[in-house]
Amino acid sequence: MKNSSNSCSSCTKLPLWVLVPFLAILAIIFVANSINASAETQVTITVYALSLNCVDNETCYSPSVLTTLAGNNVTWLNDSGVIHTVTSGNPQEGPDGTFDSGIIMSGDTFSHTFTEASNYQYFCTIHPWMTGTVIVG
Repeated sequence: MKNSSNSCSSCTKLPLWVLVPFLAILAIIFVANSINASAETQVTITVYALSLNCVDNETCYSPSVLTTLAGNNVTWLNDSGVIHTVTSGNPQEGPDGTFDSGIIMSGDTFSHTFTEASNYQYFCTIHPWMTGTVIVG
């Protein structure tokens, strides 16, 4: 006599070798999305920031162009030995009001959470040759 509670005449059982890789891929996607959703990214204001050469070498900020996702937090670390600012906008047009660190002392940090996808330029109001960009996708 057949046990009808455990059978399905229209169902097809997938072999285990098909299910395991599929489930592994789903797990990897889930973990990657979880990491990106709460990612914190750091930009360093480098020791080279006081030299005008940092513009040509793109070493005023490291990295000088940062790509991140909406909802992520970016932290700038002042590792240069002197005071700086991280101010949205550019030296030609001035601050645009999106974010402004105020004075960041040597060794201190400033953080900003980017909630909208866009390209954000920033600069140091004390040393206006120092510029950077955050690209938020």
